[in-house]
Parts: sequence; C-alpha cells; structure tokens
Amino acid sequence: MVTSVSNSPAASAASATPSIAQIRSDLTAALIAAGVTDAKATDSTPKGFPADVNWADAYRMVSRRVEDNNPSTPGTLVLSPEMLKRALAGTKTLAELGVTSLARYPRGTTVQAALDQLFLNRSTGALSSALAKGGVYDLSAFPRGTTAYQAFKLIEDPDNPGKVSTARYAEYKDAYAALTSLGITSLQNFPRASTAIDAKNLLEPKADLMLKMVGVEKTVLKDPNVSSLNALALMTKLPDSIAQFNDLPAGTTSEGLAAQALAAKKLVAMGYDDLSAFAGMSAFKAGGATPMPLDAVNALKQVMRSPKPTDLPKPMSVSTERLFQSTLVEEKKSYGSPVRISKSVLVKPVSERVTPNAIPPTRVVTAAEVLAANVAYWTKKPA
Repeated sequence: MVTSVSNSPAASAASATPSIAQIRSDLTAALIAAGVTDAKATDSTPKGFPADVNWADAYRMVSRRVEDNNPSTPGTLVLSPEMLKRALAGTKTLAELGVTSLARYPRGTTVQAALDQLFLNRSTGALSSALAKGGVYDLSAFPRGTTAYQAFKLIEDPDNPGKVSTARYAEYKDAYAALTSLGITSLQNFPRASTAIDAKNLLEPKADLMLKMVGVEKTVLKDPNVSSLNALALMTKLPDSIAQFNDLPAGTTSEGLAAQALAAKKLVAMGYDDLSAFAGMSAFKAGGATPMPLDAVNALKQVMRSPKPTDLPKPMSVSTERLFQSTLVEEKKSYGSPVRISKSVLVKPVSERVTPNAIPPTRVVTAAEVLAANVAYWTKKPA
C-alpha cells in the first residue's frame, strides 16, 4: 500500500507522515494480510507489536520512503510487507526473551534495534543463547578477530530477526573452510567489509584457472564436488593428502602434481591466466637448444629468472598475490628468558660453608679431684 504526499506547498511544509486514520487503515490491512487476523483499526495499539508501540511509531518501523523525483515533496511513503513480517517476527523473539514493551528504550527505537541492544548487552546472555540454539557453539567457522555479535549478524535470519539461519551458517562454514585450506585465516588482505563468502567468491574463479593450468580435473579427487579452492589446497599438500585422491593419471606422481599446483597458484596470482602466453618464448620453441615442455613449473622458472628473458610475456590481469598470502600465524608460547645460574643457590662450596665448632666432652668433678690436680701442678713447678 502506498501513501502519496501532496504536491501543494502547504502540504510540503507540513509533516510528511499520513494522517492517523490513514495509518490505521493501511497498517490494519497489512497486518491482516500478514496473518494477524484479529487486527482492527479501532485497537488502541496495533496488534503484533510490543505493548506500548502506537500506530504512528509502528507505521514508521515498517515503511520506507521512495524517491518520486519531485523536488517539492520528500518522496512517497511505502509500507513494506517484508519489513512488517520481520517486525512481527522480531516482536515474537523479544517476547521469548522476556521483553514485551519498548518503554526502557528511547522513543523511536525499532524492534530490530531493541533486539540488537539486547544482544549487545552481555549480562543478559541473550546472544549466547541465540547462537547456541542455532548450533553455533564457538567461532571456529569465522575469520580470526570476529566477535560473537559480528558472527551473529552475519548469519542472522533476514526474515526472522534474533534467530540464526542454519543455511547461512552452513554457507559461511563452507566458505571459511575453503579459505583455511590455503592458510587464509583472516580477511586482512581483502577489501574492507569483505565477508568470508565475499573472499571465497573472489578467489574461486582464480582457483578455477589454477586447476585448468595444472591440467587435472576434480574427478581425480574422491569428492569431485569440493570447491576449486579445496581441490587446489589438496593438490598442493601432496603426498600427505594422497588419501583424498583416486588413482592419479598415468605418468603423474604426487610430488609432480604438487609442484605443478604450487607453480600454477603462483602464476595465476601474478596475473597469468593461462600458459598460452608462454608458447611464443624461445625456451619452449623447437630449434637450436632443446625446448622445455610447456607446463606451469617451467613457465614459473622463466618468470623467476634473473635477468628476465627478453621475450617474457606480460601478465594478463591484475596481480592478486596479496589475496592468496597465508595469514596462518603459528603461535609460540613464551614463558620468559631462562636465567643463567653460575652457582647453586641452595648449596654453597665447601670453602664457604659455616660449620659449628665441636663441643669437647665434659664431666662433673669433685673438690678432692680439684685439690689433687692443684697439688700435682704446683709441686712440678721449680721454687
């Protein structure tokens, strides 16, 4: 339903919001169409919204202004059925979390904004509960540095605010798994505001070119339905990943396939989309010196030569080496530098030890023994 704004100067100067009667009529019809069959225009507040939301605020929540290319009007106000369904679903989610009124929030706060503020408040536990109900128990499926709230907004169900979309969560898991297979654990090398899905979609066409340059189809893998990024990662990790492969083509070794995959990855990242550009180089032409077979490894050798060959072709596209750089950082735990001990702090050398003096044995003597000792001593002395 559309409410047009009058083109008269008086109407332009006035408020662009339709009259309350028009709002009640339009919003009631939209509520009934959305499944709120007991909605009536005579209700004090619109049904399906929090208790204290009036008709005008509810109308603003579910309508958007569309440009009508008329400079004398602010545009055409359109009541969106999609926005209305999301507002009704968000109201139910708020009620499940114990919020039936928006009185605690500033006036004009929408249902979605109230949900966001509730999830941003860590003391409520609403965010952890919503993630757990959606099957998200950790952030291992998201790039490094992603907060819980950011992860939730990435996988929030657009038609059911406050709930996790399992389909979107599975899509993000698959995208991040494809990136991590190449060692890309963060999006620091990608354009700002990119998501894991955006990064995968940016690299997937390049990975297709890399596989084409290697000359091996995905059917060589036991799971031929994997993404090109995953297939490329498995090839570069040979022979450790040989369990994921069927029988390799005749004359192909696991080490050779890994070398070709690594060379193709480097060449495509540098801007060489295929090997046809190298066919005109003298190193690959018959005549004179023995020509080399034209493959990714030999082509990369020509690119990396110093000085560069005079007939080296130019890259065909912009370099994307930065995007393919691994961001996997091996964490090294450090407990401080060891203290060098020159001497034991518990036992001193023998020369520095303090030992107690031995007490001679003693006994109690009688007065007669003392007199006898004196007599014996003085009689020996000369007069």
